[in-house]
Amino acid sequence: MEEKIKKLSEKYLERVMELRRELHQYPELGFDLFKTAEIVKKELDRVGIPYKSEIAKTGIVATIKGSKPGKTVLLRADMDALPITEESRCTFKSTHDGKMHACGHDGHTAGLLGVGMILNELKDEISGTVKLLFQPAEEGPGGAKPMIDEGVLENPKVDAAFGCHIWPSIKAGHIAIKDGDMMTHTTSFDVIFQGKGGHASQPEKTVDPVIIACQAVTNFQNIISRNISTLRPAVLSCCSIHAGEAHNIIPDKLVLKGTIRTFDEGITDQIVDRMDEILKGLTTAYGASYEFLVDRMYPALKNDHELFAFSKNALEKILGKDNVEVMNDPVMGSEDFAYFGKHIPSFFFFVGVNDEQLENENMLHHPKLFWNEKNLITNMKTLSQLAIEFLNK
Repeated sequence: MEEKIKKLSEKYLERVMELRRELHQYPELGFDLFKTAEIVKKELDRVGIPYKSEIAKTGIVATIKGSKPGKTVLLRADMDALPITEESRCTFKSTHDGKMHACGHDGHTAGLLGVGMILNELKDEISGTVKLLFQPAEEGPGGAKPMIDEGVLENPKVDAAFGCHIWPSIKAGHIAIKDGDMMTHTTSFDVIFQGKGGHASQPEKTVDPVIIACQAVTNFQNIISRNISTLRPAVLSCCSIHAGEAHNIIPDKLVLKGTIRTFDEGITDQIVDRMDEILKGLTTAYGASYEFLVDRMYPALKNDHELFAFSKNALEKILGKDNVEVMNDPVMGSEDFAYFGKHIPSFFFFVGVNDEQLENENMLHHPKLFWNEKNLITNMKTLSQLAIEFLNK
């Protein structure tokens, strides 16, 4: 079976690369993936894979039924882009101003379509059902949960979910896997400081929200170093401050934005509570007021222990043991694939794209991201292998 998957991956790679280039030229954001969804549906129609669309607005679930009854496995790809102006050197750049596939989701989508081509050709040798899930809004506000809420894990009931993400720091042809905690629970926050504006030459007549916000940012950093155990990973980053427009006017209002990352929602609770105590104390001391808005976003991504052991064995068969790296540490990024793990056993891994074509500065979410689409063959081989082995084991 491994040899069949490898040969079919080679057979369909050129078409997958063509799809990736087309998707890359038409990046769309959030749930508004109408052009992207049309490309996906057109290809599914061409291959002859039935699907349901307009799930969570633009999500799609395609179904491949094996020749024998059995379990159901879900393979997921995210489809959305980022609000970034592209500066890469590729010849198929974004045609949508201010939007770019800077996180590789164009490759995830094209790769999963390739997996569909492979599994559809092998369906007579499959026991059970494969669901190919094309998801909107991974970059925000999150498309996995609304698709789950609309029933994508039912009819038939899904027994396990698999997903992957390209990763520029990993050698091309390799993948990286991890048992348990892999990516963080993410929380975003906005703090709106309300002071009293006035002329900068008479600061004594104002309540300066800039001074208060600066104190808050400094004190927030002490939460991680002084209130959270050094044995428990946590990040609190303040990423945006906006107030006023003039050189000589102290503003009335300031808006501070940032993010919290942990692997434990209880630790996030502690951080949020401590932030609120700091804000209350500072604004009281300075005679200001505040509004603290917290958005508890994606849960921590935790790979199921038994599914990890199964996946490691299956992936070593298709790629070779030397090409499967086991991570010692998780990463502090986040992924809404984590929602699937709240309902069913799930497994997520990183696909290496680091080769001679990748420049050093080409990290994810970078305007110059440019990676070799030939590496999508790894997505195709691995997801196909996981699906078939899970269903036929």
